[in-house]
Amino acid sequence: MKDKIFLQLFELARAFNKRGLKPVICGGLGVYLSFYMREKGLSLRTTNDIDLMLTKSQVCEESLRNAIADIITEELEYLVCEDGKHFQFQKGNQQYLDILTERVRGVAVEGFRAKLVKSRLHGYVADEACFVEEDLKTIRLSDILPECKEATGLEISVPSLTNQLILKLFAFNDRHKGQRKKESLAQAHAFDIFVIVTLAGVNDYKEGQELLNSYRESPVIRKAGRVIEECFSSLDGIGWQYVLGTANFYPDLDIGQKREKLDEAKRRLVKWFSVDVGS
Repeated sequence: MKDKIFLQLFELARAFNKRGLKPVICGGLGVYLSFYMREKGLSLRTTNDIDLMLTKSQVCEESLRNAIADIITEELEYLVCEDGKHFQFQKGNQQYLDILTERVRGVAVEGFRAKLVKSRLHGYVADEACFVEEDLKTIRLSDILPECKEATGLEISVPSLTNQLILKLFAFNDRHKGQRKKESLAQAHAFDIFVIVTLAGVNDYKEGQELLNSYRESPVIRKAGRVIEECFSSLDGIGWQYVLGTANFYPDLDIGQKREKLDEAKRRLVKWFSVDVGS
């Protein structure tokens, strides 16, 4: 993980924490942060941007939405990207910030955009993030940046591993097929799914079972189950084949050993979502 992404994370945490908020970090960086102290010989995927999830409680009031817009566009001086106006931002040539959000009552949505602050801050609507505030995990930046004294007391949040799996399954499906199809990103999301189920602990699984059982009738949970069935329920499924083709997937193992790793991950993923999610 490159230093610039940590600087970006530090700046976000400091600005958000000053206002009593914690930035919720998703995407590849969220996966990395979830396992930075648990990594067991598996190369974690690095990333060049931050996916910032704005939750319902963070944008439920207009004053909060305006405050977050001020943080991004004024205090931190991000500039909007022309190809992703008001939901994709850039700072210099190396810092990128993508804004995602849940649907929030009172916030207009056009297509995939939630217009959080008109002409200043939009969010890419992620309906699959509807449970993201449940079981959020707090991470102290001082644990990640022990050499940085200014990081003391700063905190960020990452979604629970079950919520990260849901987000990644939807992201994989989005990039595997349809108008937004892009194989390189589908492969990246598939690898993150492998990492999550491989490095997750028993308590992560038990916590996930409670959430999935509570919302088993949800269309989001049902769709996640369908993506697993279609793409990850067998070793020949396209999801695991993407993982197998990843350059940093246990490069020192032979094909048989790699398939053993995939088989274990497959069984864990299927078991994780083995609640009756219907069709």
